[in-house]
Formats: sequence, structure tokens, C-alpha cells
Amino acid sequence: MHTNYHDNLCSNYELVIIGGGCSGLSLASSLCRLATQPEHVPRTLIIEPRSCYTDDRSWCFWEAGVNAGQTDQKSADLVARSWQAWQFSSGSERHLQSSASGWKYHYVPAIRFYDQMEKQIARNQNITLLKGTHVMDVNPADHHIEVVFESGPSGAINEPRKVAAKQIVDTRIPKNVDVSSALLKQVFFGFEVNLDGPHQLDDVARVMEDMRVDDEGFMFDYVLPLNRNSLLVEFTRFSGKSLPPESLRNDALKSVRRVCGDLEFQVVREEFGVIPMGLSSHVLSTDPRWIHTGLGVGAARPSTGYAFKRIQRWAERCAKGVLCDGTGRGFQPDSGLLMWMDRVFLRAIAGNPAIAPQLFMSLARDVSPDSLLRFLTDRPSPRDLIAVMLALPKLPLIRCALAELYARMRTANRIQSWHAFL
Repeated sequence: MHTNYHDNLCSNYELVIIGGGCSGLSLASSLCRLATQPEHVPRTLIIEPRSCYTDDRSWCFWEAGVNAGQTDQKSADLVARSWQAWQFSSGSERHLQSSASGWKYHYVPAIRFYDQMEKQIARNQNITLLKGTHVMDVNPADHHIEVVFESGPSGAINEPRKVAAKQIVDTRIPKNVDVSSALLKQVFFGFEVNLDGPHQLDDVARVMEDMRVDDEGFMFDYVLPLNRNSLLVEFTRFSGKSLPPESLRNDALKSVRRVCGDLEFQVVREEFGVIPMGLSSHVLSTDPRWIHTGLGVGAARPSTGYAFKRIQRWAERCAKGVLCDGTGRGFQPDSGLLMWMDRVFLRAIAGNPAIAPQLFMSLARDVSPDSLLRFLTDRPSPRDLIAVMLALPKLPLIRCALAELYARMRTANRIQSWHAFL
């Protein structure tokens, strides 16, 4: 496998990818898959701070597929589990959904993704994955961009190395992006557990289970029955303030005990994270040779936090640009209407968390599953958007729509005043 071969590093690369996570590895995989010949893949260096990959997270997504509901092959190879039905619940109200056109809910464990990406990358001599390596500096010059990095444990005394790149794809959160400025943060902590007996849950993905509100805001459980004796249970909170995921550990354990009932369980692994929801603006690169990707620039849908399929679509588009003219492509902003709807939706929850269960349950109750899924996966038709708007309670959203319009006008006035001052 082409990884950690420091002595074989080149001094010049056509592409340097900073970060070998979901975005960086997906881009490298797309380059391998879309190149007409393996040697047509540009000389690429992936710089990843982790020394090894672990099963530290999972990605889930809805997909209709390309042929009568069949999952496309590149996704199917990664999917470990699928469900044909999913559920939303709050209090005594429950809505079980399934698709008339073959949509399924898919689960991709991180270690399966990492293993397959590494194997695919290792088969191409033009790609080097350098793990246990930290980028120290990025210096644009006239004819290249210099990347300075060091290998080994962070904080140790290591000799810096330098390479020159024609194109950089940077998956780190940009320095000018303040994640704390997001309207809401989706904070979660979860456990995969093995039970000492079979659970009694139906084969249904409980994507928003027991939606409720307390003094800290909106929360819900997320429950996936992986098999008869195994569950993934996460506790999720939408918070206006920044919360460390570790602060949700006890709540997550309570959720596991509640779901498992009288059954004993053993923790197999844990996963946690923070997803910014509704960052103030879309980041545009000032240097086309240095583009940003990842959670800081739109990888996750603002109103839902789902990111995997958005990243795969971006990776394919970016890879085509690199292979065509040597220039990567950043994340495309959502349509103006979709961004506006997401901002209004998030503003409503941020301003009044108690209304969140009503908003989500209205969508589950009054929008057809296929229309709702197209909306949630960024591919709504005009009819889908109308169905979503009609399903939601009007008065609180009208108030938030006016507040969002006022906020946009104030922002525009500040920008105009600043330009006039300059």
C-alpha cells in the first residue's frame, strides 16, 4: 500500500489533498474510477494526520438508485445494512414510512469505507496516502503552492518536509469560517452495542425517535437495528451553543438502556461529533488552485446534517474537473430557495426549540415519503417544495421568514457600507 513511504516522496505533485477523511478519500476514489487509464490519474499526495483508521463513525443516507430502486454499484459496495422502512416519533405519535419507488435507508460503517478506499487507492501508483502527517503551512506562489508538513506524533521534534502542488483540495475547516456562528449545532454521541439476547424491535430505521424538548432544547434518539442482537443507538441534541460531544455520553447511555430494556449489553464502539447547521455564508476560494471542502463549506445539508451523498456528488464533479483541465471544483451552493427554506426552518427551531417536534412530525405526517426524501436529499421538484411548505405550521415560519429577510437586509447594508468606506 502506498502509504508512509517518506523516502519515495516526490517534490512536485499535480494534486495535494489535505485530509484523508470522507471527502479526501472519496475524491481520490473518484479519480481512480473516472480516469480512462490508471496512469491518467494525476500524481496525487493525500496528507492525513491519523496514523491509522478506526471504526469511529458511520454514514447513512437515502437512495433511490438508478434502476428500479437498486443502489448504484459504488455505493452498494460500501453499504453494510439497508432498511426499506423508517420511522419518526414524538410522544405517542409515530409515523412509519416506506417508499413507493424503491428508496432505501443505507448504513456505511467507517471502517468498511476506509478499508475499501485504501485498497482502491493502493492499486494506483500515482496516488500516495501519507498517514500520521500534519500540515504546518500552505504558501501560494506564482507557479505552484508550497505545502509544508511534518510526520510523526504532534508536538514531537520532526524535520519539516515541503512539496509543491499545482492544485490543493483542503478538507480542513477554513480559518475564516466560525463554526460557532452556525444557527444550530447538531451534537451527537452514540454506542454500537451487542445484546445478550435478541431485541424485539422491528426491522425499521428509527431516524428521529422520541423527539422531545427540555430546558436545553430539542433532542431525539437515533436507533438502527443492525441485526437481531446488535444496535446502534445515538442521542442527538440541536443546540444554539457549542457543546462538547462528551457531555452527551450519559444521555446516550440512558437512551441505550431505554431501547434495550431488560437485556444486558456490551459496548462494541462509540461515535460522536458536531455538525454545524446553517453557517452564515458559503465560502468561495480566492485562489482557484486552493479549494476547500468538508463540513466548513457545505458538505452537510444545513437543516438535516446528512453529508455522505453530497460528498460523493462533489467528489465526482471535482474529479472530472481535475481530469479534464487540472482544476478542482468546490462545493456548489444549494439553490437559493432551498437555502432560504433551510435558514427559515433552522431559525424557527433556534428561536423556539419547543416547536421542533411539531415541525418534523408535520413533514412525516403530511408529505408523501418520496417527496420528503427528494427534499431531504437535495433533489426536490417544485411540487415537492410546495408540499413541504404546505405541511409546515404557517404562523411561526412566517415570523421566522420575516426575521430572516430582515437579517439578510441588514447584512447587505453592512456590506454596502463597508464597500463605500473602502
